[in-house]
Amino acid sequence: MDKFELKNFNKRIELNTDLKNISELICNNYDFGNYISNELITIGYEDYNYCLTTTKGKYFVKIFNKERTSQDIKNYLERIRAVAKSEISFPKPLLFNGDINLPLEYNGNHYDICVFEYISGKNYFELKEKPGSDVIKELAKQTAMINNLDIRPNFIYDSWAIINFKQEYAKKRKYLPDKYKKEFDRLLTELNNINFDNLPKGFVHGDIISTNVMIDKNSKVWIIDFAVSDYLPRIIDLAVISCNMCLDKKSKDKTYENISLLLSEYNKYNKLTNYELEIFGTFYKLANAMHILQTQYIIQTFGDSEENQYWLNEGISGYSFNDVESLTNALKQ
Repeated sequence: MDKFELKNFNKRIELNTDLKNISELICNNYDFGNYISNELITIGYEDYNYCLTTTKGKYFVKIFNKERTSQDIKNYLERIRAVAKSEISFPKPLLFNGDINLPLEYNGNHYDICVFEYISGKNYFELKEKPGSDVIKELAKQTAMINNLDIRPNFIYDSWAIINFKQEYAKKRKYLPDKYKKEFDRLLTELNNINFDNLPKGFVHGDIISTNVMIDKNSKVWIIDFAVSDYLPRIIDLAVISCNMCLDKKSKDKTYENISLLLSEYNKYNKLTNYELEIFGTFYKLANAMHILQTQYIIQTFGDSEENQYWLNEGISGYSFNDVESLTNALKQ
């Protein structure tokens, strides 16, 4: 990361000091021993995340973006407390004074912080590969468990969420090539025709993608970052996983095979309704469309990056494999 990129990254929390100073305060508050080093995690568009190494071990630190309101942070913490009590394969948050939030004041600035156990492994974005069938099956199982959690948190608006396509498209349509304007106009009509009252709702992660799925040194699957989770139609999680984790850009057939495996495996835990299966194709296209829409907007407004190009290419490839309705017929009751 060059100085310009680092400056922009630091703007997320208005960092006005050496990060080492914040880390030393974290060490003192959590009794982590002495500070050794920081390693920034620049993947992702929201918060300020990094790995903290101390004389007692490694820890994952999340400092909330300054754009998050106090209510946003409260909502996030409620989600994490609930998920931490479950059997979901999720890094556990560490406690400070009996809670998972550490508010810090330093050099005239306020920071809201969460610290999690460190998972020794890599996410699929870092690995630059896609999961095999065993991991897809595990994702289906974990997703079913997430959807079944008895959590109905306050709504959080996520600009990348399928559910917000109509609003985001209205604001950012002008950034798209004409080809996608025509495609997405038709897609918006499909979205408007969906009867959301007929869709089973549940606690939805909303962002089970390559940056949020980790594999540790023992090949265990971990799902991280519930920052945009909400109570929504559960089919959203399956569409998001399908558009990225199931995508093989070189093979439509392999992509469809992976999606079929995900849906059939999920169906063993949570029976999908005929209406969910009927509209799955639209949600799959929406998930890909969001990757195209948001990256085109970011690239033209704020500049390009490796991560932007990754999601743009994923969206373009995934959207071209959009004849997925045939995959769901075998699962209909």
